[in-house]
Amino acid sequence: MEPHRKGDLTEAIVIAELKRRGIPVSVPFGDNERYDLLAEDDDGEVWQIQVKTGHFDGECVVFRGYSTHTNASGNTRKSYDGDVDYFLVHCDEVDGLYLVPESAVGSNMSLRVAEAKQDHRTINWATDYDFDERWPPSGETGDWRDAVVADLRARDIDVLDARKSDAPYELVLRTEDDALHRTSLRPGSVSGGRVRFDTGRTRAPGPGAVDLVLVRCRDTDETYLIERAAYDESISLRVAPPRNDDARTHRAADYTVERRWPPA
Repeated sequence: MEPHRKGDLTEAIVIAELKRRGIPVSVPFGDNERYDLLAEDDDGEVWQIQVKTGHFDGECVVFRGYSTHTNASGNTRKSYDGDVDYFLVHCDEVDGLYLVPESAVGSNMSLRVAEAKQDHRTINWATDYDFDERWPPSGETGDWRDAVVADLRARDIDVLDARKSDAPYELVLRTEDDALHRTSLRPGSVSGGRVRFDTGRTRAPGPGAVDLVLVRCRDTDETYLIERAAYDESISLRVAPPRNDDARTHRAADYTVERRWPPA
């Protein structure tokens, strides 16, 4: 089946699944929007949804985190980069429907269905993104950064908001001794018993550009504070009890703002 016809079929299936669950759905007129659907939750919140076809490779449901368009130069790819709230992925081979935050996806993503030989921290388990477990969303997409700033100020932390500047960081946090910490804000989510962030295009700038990373995780309703120099490309914080008491395990409870502020 041609890709665009397959996409139309997937979109029709997804709309039917949403309507079957009693979820109000609207479809934008024309092809000018980045999202495919608008879905409304019970509180009247409207979410921009991009429908994706998932392909089962025998172990994982794989889908793309970008769109493809054809122009005079050939095929071009464009990431969504905040233009939608969620990907809604349907995979016919496993009869699966998955809700994945756009911020958690890079150029593509694999959701593991089959058992793994080792429970590696980078695994995204399909069951963690099951639609019926993830809907309705918690409400932390567009204004979650404002909520983090408000929480910091409620803790009497001096916050300088740099989001409207060209700086590679969003905030500057000042300690009582006037030390300044360039701080990046990142969204996080729980998968495989760990808080994960800094995936794909959502990665924070390197340690030369920022000092701290604040991770807001909607699944745990918690904000975590991590020194940027403590990791290279990614780090995960364990929420579930580890199988082995390994000194290398980063426990989420040890990285809360309450435990980590002010930085050492």
